[in-house]
Amino acid sequence: MARILVIFFMIFNLSFALDLEQAVKLALKNHPFLKQKFSELRSKRFDYFTTYGNFIPTLSFDYTYSKYRDTEPDYFSRNYSFSFYWTIYNSGQNILLNRIKEKLLKSSQNDYSETVLDIKFQIKKAYYTACANREILRFRKIQLKAAEKNFQMAEKKLKLGLVKRSDYLQAKVRLENVRYMLFQAENEYKKSIAHINSLIGYPLDTQTEIDTSILTQVEKEKIPDFRSIKKTAFHRPIFRQYTYDLEASKLRSIQSILSFTPSIYISYSINRDYSTIYGNSQNYNIFRIGLSWTIFEGLKRYYYYLSSKEDERFYRYRLKELKRQILLNLYSLYLDLKTSYKNLEVSKTLLKEAEHNYKQALGEYRVGKGDIISLVTAESSLANAHETYVQSLLNIALTKAILEREMGVEKLTEGEVK
Repeated sequence: MARILVIFFMIFNLSFALDLEQAVKLALKNHPFLKQKFSELRSKRFDYFTTYGNFIPTLSFDYTYSKYRDTEPDYFSRNYSFSFYWTIYNSGQNILLNRIKEKLLKSSQNDYSETVLDIKFQIKKAYYTACANREILRFRKIQLKAAEKNFQMAEKKLKLGLVKRSDYLQAKVRLENVRYMLFQAENEYKKSIAHINSLIGYPLDTQTEIDTSILTQVEKEKIPDFRSIKKTAFHRPIFRQYTYDLEASKLRSIQSILSFTPSIYISYSINRDYSTIYGNSQNYNIFRIGLSWTIFEGLKRYYYYLSSKEDERFYRYRLKELKRQILLNLYSLYLDLKTSYKNLEVSKTLLKEAEHNYKQALGEYRVGKGDIISLVTAESSLANAHETYVQSLLNIALTKAILEREMGVEKLTEGEVK
């Protein structure tokens, strides 16, 4: 029933409410890139399962029909062969290959988990941005009403001869400027909603309603201690992914050394041959036990060993570089978040003072004590203060989202708070 309602909304382009949690669930369900990574993960799993085939013997059936011409007389032959082949010893290379594929599978599983974190961050960023754009749009509608009121007062006073025409023109310029800014805000809000719709798999023009109260909730949240942030981040899936890659490279180095060793195999085949020359069938069975050893093929295997050792060093340094980068990013984001909270307090104070200043300027202009420039300036300052406040909330929300992504957690408050 719920799916039918969603389809109904999509077909008729009706609006429906969508909170952040629902948006994340829809994005994880419908995002094509996540489905792509899931198929890649399944491919790695099936590739890992193929290594178990190396431990069991091979059974094969061969049939050959040969027709001989340009001979006197022409003749033909038929050959049947049913064979059993089993490598019973190869210095443990089959076990190593199985373990290498297992490490690569676990690496892919953690890579998929990292992709899930990326998708969650994308939808959080898009949702927070859309909320901010909607609040800015709401404030600009309020600005338009205020500018219209100022213009109407200036127009009435001009008719009564109480102000100069320049006052009227100043108010009109401000009104048109606010109207222009309103159109821009509407455009930005529509684009941000389209971004959300794209992530959750809905038509771009779906009128999705969002919950803007999520922006104000960030004011109440505390900042975790940096040591707790660092400790949590080092358990991210990407660290496990890089660790498994390193372990796989170590096993490949061992595998390259074992390529210098021989392998032992056994085989048994049942053969049936028929030729028109002899006019009868020949039946024979063959049992073999053999040793296969590539003694010399130049420096190929030696250079393969050197290459595998360099790969091992590469993955080791890659893991160290990852730790360095993430530690730096965490500390920078931690400082940015603390600064964003300070900026929020300043923006709230600025908004309160701008509201008081605008009321004062509006009252003075009504009774004829103030001029239009002071009123327009006060109204413009109030508008800027509103947007600064919204931008401060957005900065906190986005910084939190990035920090959560770097830590690999759903919410920043999952860590220990001071």
